[in-house]
This record gives sequence, C-alpha cells and structure tokens, in this order.
Amino acid sequence: MDRIFIRGIALPGSVRGASVKVGDDYVVFVNTNLCPAAQNRAARHEIRHIRLDHFYDQEPVIINEMEAEGL
Repeated sequence: MDRIFIRGIALPGSVRGASVKVGDDYVVFVNTNLCPAAQNRAARHEIRHIRLDHFYDQEPVIINEMEAEGL
C-alpha cells in the first residue's frame, strides 16, 4: 500500500476529515477543532476510504460513506 500521512488542520465544524492523493501517497487531514477521540475516528474513517479504493470507484458518495462506516 502507498504511504498515508495524517495531518491536523482546523476545518469547518461540519468537516471531520478529508483525504487527498498526492503522487503515490495519501494525506489525511483531520479537523483539530474536534476532541481527540473524534479526531481518531475521523482518521480511521478516512483510512477506510483509502483502503476501500474509493478514490477511483463510480459509486455515489453516500454508498462510499456507508461502506467506510461499516454499514
């Protein structure tokens, strides 16, 4: 698997985290305005998106979000 870097950044309250592909690697941004437990959950959620290869599928976002949550 490609490398995953996790970075904290202040994001709007409705955004828990986001992921971007940079070359062969991924950067996960986690909202530093969240409590540590919520930051941890957000990071794990974004990593599941990466592992499930959601960057390249054609599924609707809601399907990918449910899959990343394990629903």
